[in-house]
Amino acid sequence: MTTVSTSNLPAGEPVLTTNVVGTDFGLPLVRPTRTRQGGQVRVVRSRCKAHGGVVVWFTDGTKTPPLHGRTAWIVAEPEPVSHPPARVVA
Repeated sequence: MTTVSTSNLPAGEPVLTTNVVGTDFGLPLVRPTRTRQGGQVRVVRSRCKAHGGVVVWFTDGTKTPPLHGRTAWIVAEPEPVSHPPARVVA
């Protein structure tokens, strides 16, 4: 399980978040998940400093409330590529 802090979170990084936990001016708020189970994969669009911490914006239009820069994010592992079974010719 790979983690990265909010301060080092690059744009384009897929991370695991909670489901929507509230809204801020009509925008859905999410938080980093603590486990792999039940997490939503979201791709980081950007992060910016805000009063009270760092806000992370995601490509699906969600964002986080201001977080501490050392908050850890679980990096989403790429889905394993499943190949269709080989056809057997009789």
